[in-house]
Parts: sequence; structure tokens; C-alpha cells
Amino acid sequence: MNGKTAASLAPALAQLAALALDPNITRAAEQTGVSQPTLSRALRSWELSLGVDILRRRGRSVEMTEEGRILAAAATESLDRMDLALQRIRGARPEKSVTVGFLRSLGPTVAGELIAGFLARSPDVLITHREGSGLELLDGLDGGGVDVAIMAPRPPERFGWLPVGRQALVLVLPIGHPLAEREVVDLADVRDDAFLVLDRRFDARQRADALCSAAGFRPQIALEADDLVTLRGYVAAGLGVAVLPADAALSPRTVSVPLVDPNARRSFGLAWDTERLPQAAQGIIDFTTDLTSRYPGWADISG
Repeated sequence: MNGKTAASLAPALAQLAALALDPNITRAAEQTGVSQPTLSRALRSWELSLGVDILRRRGRSVEMTEEGRILAAAATESLDRMDLALQRIRGARPEKSVTVGFLRSLGPTVAGELIAGFLARSPDVLITHREGSGLELLDGLDGGGVDVAIMAPRPPERFGWLPVGRQALVLVLPIGHPLAEREVVDLADVRDDAFLVLDRRFDARQRADALCSAAGFRPQIALEADDLVTLRGYVAAGLGVAVLPADAALSPRTVSVPLVDPNARRSFGLAWDTERLPQAAQGIIDFTTDLTSRYPGWADISG
């Protein structure tokens, strides 16, 4: 069993994934160890049984249809999951690989800068990214799907924790809003506005609710979403205002105004399972410890 991979267990999926990388049937067949006629017959069989075209001809070239791309993406993901399952069964994983989870609001800034700096020192480490809410990242740490997470708030004591920085929460307004030119704003000034919010899984949503409560009102929620970019887009369209982490996503049609409440910020850091920590993940922790010691405040995100 040691030499087997997911491709040997599911050859049709491997062939479909190979066609996604190169729709040339001859080369895809060669890559997956079958003859060109064998793959051509399989392709026709798939199209007949599924009722969709997977490849189409354009002049002398061949390309995947949209339906084919969707199927191929699912095949590739399935193979990746099966390979991971096989690695877990064998108790093996690449020595220099690490899965880094992070909050979506910290991805473009903190996670990007941190991982880029780490890879400059350790270019042979394979990094896999996983975005999610704080609860999803903790589930990943518990289940082994995430090795180290850049997150807020601080997780339970059984997890390792390294403080990294602070992130402001700001009021996001559409261009032209009466308060858009303010240097700072009190949330009470928008108590009658419609609010666009993240769903309740997110720490930023819970903090936004607490800030509104401290300002003496319950927000009138017009829309709830799980994506920061989407929320800013709706703010830009004039559907309402939002309290979001600073620098979550920039938009030329919105303005981010700092809040007067001193609690409009949160601390974030690295979290990991102390009982299961790959060597490469320890390398990221060590790199971050050194970076934070030499450059205090490097990861802070102000309003």
C-alpha cells in the first residue's frame, strides 16, 4: 500500500484532473499512464453518461467547457482529499509543509507579509492557506487541517498563543455619506442608518454588536454576509453602513472612518495545538517571535 496514491484508487478522477491542466488528450493520457484511445473512449463514455460536454474543439485546438472545468475542479479537490487521507492513515506528511489558517480580514495584510518574510528565509517549505472564521480556524486546529492560525480572539488556554498585533474596527461609509468627511465618528451618529453585517460566526461581528450596544442602540440590520469584500461592495452601492476590521478590503467608493470608542480594536496573534505541531509550523512561530521582537507594532492595522 505504501506506493499507492489517490490517483491509483480513482483513475477516472486523475484523468479528468489531468485534462484540466492540459486538454490535449494525447498528453493527458501520457501523464496518467493510459493510451490515447483509452482516454478518448473514457471521455466519450463520461460525456454520454453525464449528459454534458467536457471538451470542445476550437479550430485545431481543444479546450474544456465550463461544465468540464467544474467537474475537473471537483476531481482535483477529491484527489487532494484522498491523498491527505492516505497520508494520515500512514502517519506521514511532507516534512516541510505547513497549513496556515487566517481570518479573512488579516489575509491581504498580516498573513501575506508574514508568510512572504518566512518563505524568504525558508523557500523549501510548502505553505497551504486556509481562510475562515475564528470558530472554523479552531476546528481546523483541533482536527489537524490547520497547523497554525492567525486569528482573534485569543483561543482557550489549551492552545499555544503568540500575540502579534492590534487591528482597529472602523465605520465604513459610502462616498457622499454626511459623515464621510469626519476624522472620527461616534456610532450613535448612525443609529438610524441601515447596517450591513458579517454573520455571527465572526469575531468582528460580535465586536461590532458590542460597540453598537455601548453606543446605546441596536443596529437595524439590512443584510448579513460572510464576506468582507461583498459587504464593502454593498456599502459602496448605498445599501447601508458597516463596522468592519480596518483594511479588510479597500474600495474606491467607500470611506473608512475611525470610531471614538477606545474599544474599537482587537488583538490578534498566532494560535496552534501544543500537542501537534509540525517542525515547519514551529519555524513560522519562531520567525514571528523574532519579527515581533525586532519590529514591535509591525502588524498593527489602524483605522
